[in-house]
Amino acid sequence: MAPRRAAKYRRISDDREGRELGITRQDEDLDALAERENLVYVADYVDNDISASTRSKKRRDDYEAMLAAARAGEFEVIAAYTTGRLTRRPREHEDLIDLAVGHGIEFKYIRSPSFDLTTAQGRRIARTLAAQDAGEAEEIAERVERDVRRRAEAGEFHGGTPPFGIDGDREIVKGKLRYVRFRHHTTDAPRVRDAVRRLLAGETAYGIAKEFGMQRRTLLRALVNPAIAGLREYNGELFPTPWEPIVDRDDWERVCEILAVPSRRKSETNQRKYMLSGLVYHECGHRMTSTSATSSDGKTYECTKVSGGCGRGRIVMHPLESYIAEQVFVRLDSPALRAAMARDREGVDDTERELRKAVQDDEDSLTRLGDERDDNLISEAEYRRRRARLTDRLEANRAALDKATRKRAHTRLPSGTELRKVWAGRDDVWKRTILASVIERIEIGPQPINPETGRLFTSAPPRRRGEDEDAWRQRFELHRAKVFSERVTVTWLV
Repeated sequence: MAPRRAAKYRRISDDREGRELGITRQDEDLDALAERENLVYVADYVDNDISASTRSKKRRDDYEAMLAAARAGEFEVIAAYTTGRLTRRPREHEDLIDLAVGHGIEFKYIRSPSFDLTTAQGRRIARTLAAQDAGEAEEIAERVERDVRRRAEAGEFHGGTPPFGIDGDREIVKGKLRYVRFRHHTTDAPRVRDAVRRLLAGETAYGIAKEFGMQRRTLLRALVNPAIAGLREYNGELFPTPWEPIVDRDDWERVCEILAVPSRRKSETNQRKYMLSGLVYHECGHRMTSTSATSSDGKTYECTKVSGGCGRGRIVMHPLESYIAEQVFVRLDSPALRAAMARDREGVDDTERELRKAVQDDEDSLTRLGDERDDNLISEAEYRRRRARLTDRLEANRAALDKATRKRAHTRLPSGTELRKVWAGRDDVWKRTILASVIERIEIGPQPINPETGRLFTSAPPRRRGEDEDAWRQRFELHRAKVFSERVTVTWLV
């Protein structure tokens, strides 16, 4: 018999058969098959870690390429370990029948019977086996799904590497290396707590990630992961994890709301570029976004219909930023505000010190309680009762400490005089962090009316005859400041 051109197809997934065989095992047996059947492999296709069951949604690129090559007549035989390695989907099996009938393709298997698909009897038997393969795959998937849900409900670790902020010990469990005895990571967990606190205080994810030396997307993935709140998501439900939460669940949910707002995601790039990004609102209630287009005066903040606004608000960016910065300098130099901040700072320092000690004491008590249970000094019921009481108190103290920490940040703002000295040399991320700790929002109203003329204020006063550039520029700045004082309203946090 003359040698025939053939294609070798191998696949492995997470089902039982795939774990037993592996790509290497399939390769060795298929080479032996080629020698027995006088086949010459002219093509080699591999789909690794991809299921072929009816539940799988992953594309099998090599499988699809193989079918296209078969239709093009590049080979005469397709060799696979079993029919289930090719497909477990009855609909896809019809494609294989079409290849046999329409293109003369023959199928050879190691552990499955081969049938003449050009005959009615061969197709009937093959379809029966295909239905059995699909049923077996679905039964395996159901067993896996039940076990995954059981582990989720029991608060067991789902496997793999612990999430960002969590660490653990690795031990051999039932013949496999797994993580056990979870704890907070010594460096990553404090970063998570700090990032959550700062996001809730109005800072940007970009600025925080830049300070940490992280990619912004890496930080965002960590912050929206329910694992930092001691939770695991499965099929839309949240279940407990075997580690203590890094942050309070309420704070995690608030962070998720902040990061999930579509306008926030779309403008994240702009938020990292401009000092007022995310703070400027139009009188219609919608946030004004920075535009890529520039006017004769430079870039602008606009209330666009694209972002859901009215499309009628616009203000030039640079002079507004200068005006707001000046308002902040003046406010932070206010003697009354500085005195109030000093009083608050003294009280906050004492409160924060006491709360930190209370949190540490509660954490130590939980450790000692666990030791008592491990040494069989107390019953399981007593352990659970005392642990519930300690945990409730610890969470309350942590929440109070977080609130005190945020307040302390406000009481330690630099003076306006200090800010003036360094402002020009700082980037916009740093400037926005300062402004967000002082300002809740900036609202832009309509162009005001000039009481002398009864008309809208012009964007710039006309130059008078004989007026030099410096005199006109000084009058122009005063004119613009007057317009801003009537058009711009600042809601202060401090």
